[in-house]
Amino acid sequence: DGLTPIQAQLFALQDLGYRTFHCKLMPTVTGAVIGVRTPQIRQLAKQLSGTPEGEAFLQALPHRYYEENNLHGALLSLGKSYSWVLEGVNAFLPYVDNWATCDLLSPKVFRKHLPELRREIPRWLADPTYTVRFGLGMLLSFYWGTDFRENIGLGRGLQREEYYVR
Repeated sequence: DGLTPIQAQLFALQDLGYRTFHCKLMPTVTGAVIGVRTPQIRQLAKQLSGTPEGEAFLQALPHRYYEENNLHGALLSLGKSYSWVLEGVNAFLPYVDNWATCDLLSPKVFRKHLPELRREIPRWLADPTYTVRFGLGMLLSFYWGTDFRENIGLGRGLQREEYYVR
């Protein structure tokens, strides 16, 4: 079966030893793993960011490979428009099936929109495991410090048993 151009680029970066090692760290991954290191995925995201190929890739959910999901998260994290990134994150979160992809997704633009971001977090905290983890990650990433005491209350009543949330 044929590869898309982006899948071919990811396979060109494959490291089979890293693939074997990394698969042991991600027992919940349901897709196929190629074996590409995160710095290489971030570099590819920089190359694709803002290009028609990158935009088409972001619309092509679900992805087949774990690294495609990581590339998707890296592309969203580079976005400059809060509304564009938020829409993309909300479309992508239902497909996140592991802690590594979840934790890679950290849009820098969110820092400039903390009041708006705060309104999104309660919805994320009520969703499936990795969406909850993402919401908690946003609290820790963007509200740690002076605003943290006020905003941690968003997650205070959260009682979840999933390992990757606790």
